[in-house]
Amino acid sequence: MEKQHLLMPKYISFFFPEKFSAITISKNIALYRNKNKLKNDKLKIHEEVHMDQYAKHGWFKFVFLYVYYSCRYGYWNNPFEIEARKITDDKFNYF
Repeated sequence: MEKQHLLMPKYISFFFPEKFSAITISKNIALYRNKNKLKNDKLKIHEEVHMDQYAKHGWFKFVFLYVYYSCRYGYWNNPFEIEARKITDDKFNYF
């Protein structure tokens, strides 16, 4: 299945603070808060890294580890976020 970047339904965005631009929900789907976020190529690359992490670990393990790492290290120092930022920066700067 091809990776999909979709606009987040309003009833879902209601549950996330404004600072959350997007959320990856599977190895194939990322949801974006609004059309401007959906058009952001750097954010798409970042979310595709999370899709790859889902594919590598499986849904349950990824979600469990993501929550665990966020609680233990905080969002910014979550190893999944560190990896996503590094790969995104490398790819974005390459183009």
